[in-house]
Amino acid sequence: MPDRGVRRRVLSQNFLIDRRAIEGLVDGAGVSDGDLVLDIGAGNGLISEALARRGAQVIAIERDPALARRLRARFGTGSAVTAVEADVLSAPLPSEPFRVVANIPFGITTKILRRLLDEESGLTRADLIVQAEVARKRGTPGRGTLLNACWEPWFEFGTGARIPAAAFRPRPRVDGAVLIVVRRDPPLLDPASRRDYTGFVTAAFEGARPTVASALARTLPRAAFAGLAAELGFAATALPSQLDVIHWVALFRAARRSGAARPPAARPSAPAPRRPAAAPPPTRRRRSASDRPAP
Repeated sequence: MPDRGVRRRVLSQNFLIDRRAIEGLVDGAGVSDGDLVLDIGAGNGLISEALARRGAQVIAIERDPALARRLRARFGTGSAVTAVEADVLSAPLPSEPFRVVANIPFGITTKILRRLLDEESGLTRADLIVQAEVARKRGTPGRGTLLNACWEPWFEFGTGARIPAAAFRPRPRVDGAVLIVVRRDPPLLDPASRRDYTGFVTAAFEGARPTVASALARTLPRAAFAGLAAELGFAATALPSQLDVIHWVALFRAARRSGAARPPAARPSAPAPRRPAAAPPPTRRRRSASDRPAP
């Protein structure tokens, strides 16, 4: 087993030790009695402990075997905290409604967000300590990124308190901040359309050379796109980063009405036409003596 310093670097471990910051995180999350809450990367157990004091039923997930043993020893059995040695990127998520309140490993923030938001689960809200720049990028309205555009029909994003680097041990190079993710109720789109919508938005981002209109030209004629842009209040020459979730949902619905939101299914290939049998090569007749030219 690698030593403690190596594990901290490999697992991106920066433990939150500031008690006021921990209380502020839990208070801001609004956890109440009986809530099922995941503490991802539970580490020293201080966040799990604060959640349990609010009456939550806590699953403290820790990938580091040594820390997981300490958590089990700290909370024992029969308490409100269940310590689990697991990797959240592969461990099953609860099917019943649950929340996440955690200081997640900075090095795998996007992977954890994908794990929580890309698949259907019971997640209702997440309050996650991430790098301050990541919280600003994901949580500030109007910052159009591909991932946000893919997630926002089902989740709303916001930001909470900034947490200085001095509140962590070992101290990271940057400050942290709380990223808040709340499930929409109702969602902007039926979850059954999620795969088609994600493909539609991804194609628009990846194919925009240089504008959304050019990327969607085969899906939405320029005139139809311009009409939608005028109706929704964005420029017909907009870039993907300039559109918000309301724009993307409206464009997707318009494309779906036209039958082009999903790439058309490939038509079954027709059987190849039968080639006529090749005529046999002409038989070469051996010249008789009468056929030969006279000498």
